[in-house]
Amino acid sequence: MADYYSQCVVSPMLPLGDLTAAERLILCNVFESETENDELFLFAEIGRNSIIDLGLPDIVAALATSTESSAAADLLVGALAGLPDGDTVAEIDLDDRWIDILQEIVRRSATLTFIAIETGFNCSKMRPDGFGGSALVITADTIDAMSTSQFIDETLARRLGAAAKPLSEAGETDA
Repeated sequence: MADYYSQCVVSPMLPLGDLTAAERLILCNVFESETENDELFLFAEIGRNSIIDLGLPDIVAALATSTESSAAADLLVGALAGLPDGDTVAEIDLDDRWIDILQEIVRRSATLTFIAIETGFNCSKMRPDGFGGSALVITADTIDAMSTSQFIDETLARRLGAAAKPLSEAGETDA
């Protein structure tokens, strides 16, 4: 069986003063993190977490200091509302909502003009679908993304026109 990895780095480092407690709680559970000189470095050695488990005390503490409505606070409030009586851990399925959280940080920040996430896809066995990458650039107004496969497909289409076969179909055979 092959193991798939999606290693990534978030740059630049995020000033801790730009993050609410709710944002920091969620982002530090989506990514791995390190703090250096009042800045937060987010990364993933294996892959981002799309489902996170948060303890009730952590959620309550984060919400107590996050007074404004935000994507992060809304996620935590929703997790609390859906928490069955007696449970002390909330499971949150984030999908890609962490991207909205990062965009809100850029919008509020006095120093950040963008956040970029570079991801490398790899696999423990060389497979056609087990290698590549992507880049995501988040600004206050836009979110742009492109995979390496998309870059190859668009470049081939531009250079070879209709004769170009998309990379996604390159391994297929006509029967």
